[in-house]
Amino acid sequence: MPARTRNYRQIHEASELLWEKLGMLSPTQRKVFDERFMMSWIYHDFALEGTVLSVAEIKAAVDDEIISSSNLIPAYDEIIAMRDGIQWCLDSRGDKPEQLSLEWLKRIHFLLLPTGKKDQVQYRKDNPIHRMYFHDLAQADKISYRMRKLTDFFRTDECRKAHPIELAVEVHREVIRIFPWPDISGRVARLAMNALLVSESYWPSIVHAIDRHSYYDVLRLDQDQLLNLVVDGMEEGIRSSNRLYQSIVDSTRGF
Repeated sequence: MPARTRNYRQIHEASELLWEKLGMLSPTQRKVFDERFMMSWIYHDFALEGTVLSVAEIKAAVDDEIISSSNLIPAYDEIIAMRDGIQWCLDSRGDKPEQLSLEWLKRIHFLLLPTGKKDQVQYRKDNPIHRMYFHDLAQADKISYRMRKLTDFFRTDECRKAHPIELAVEVHREVIRIFPWPDISGRVARLAMNALLVSESYWPSIVHAIDRHSYYDVLRLDQDQLLNLVVDGMEEGIRSSNRLYQSIVDSTRGF
């Protein structure tokens, strides 16, 4: 972990520079960047959980100018919920997060619930056998206790003094190990992590589909392994987003 700590300042500076550059784009240029970035985030997060979406499917769901139907795209409502969750996360940049609490996590879960399932807020009642997450999940009858323990951690000096990146990773790790809600607990864990990062003006960490197996593997290992994966995701995200930024600027130069 000490080797990574030396990189945190550089990551923060690179993140702030990227946010600043994006703020200098014209409205048309920024719209192009935001659409491509949003579609990439949605693609990778869904692919991470085994659902590979086409560009057309994502665009049909997130583009308000395209009239589509959930009858045509099975994941349509889930894509829209993910888009809304990501937008909420990005809109929180630079704002100190509301006090970390169980209600904060429940709010993120509610955001990611698709239309028609907004009433399904209860913790899971079973211990799934067939699943893609291979680490040990909390037993269903222990979820409330584990979530209370996490809430207790939020009130400690250790939490308040933790580096934002390490805190974000710890929240991610604990939520996904508890896996409190059916189906979308993984999405909740990753969005909670990125909401904490973005609120401190760090660039979000998006785990790419190509790193899917590595992601599942590190969830079974110690905290440092997950921290390294998340930091790698932030650094690669900054590089790829800078490339996207430059391509947009180059393509519109002179017009």
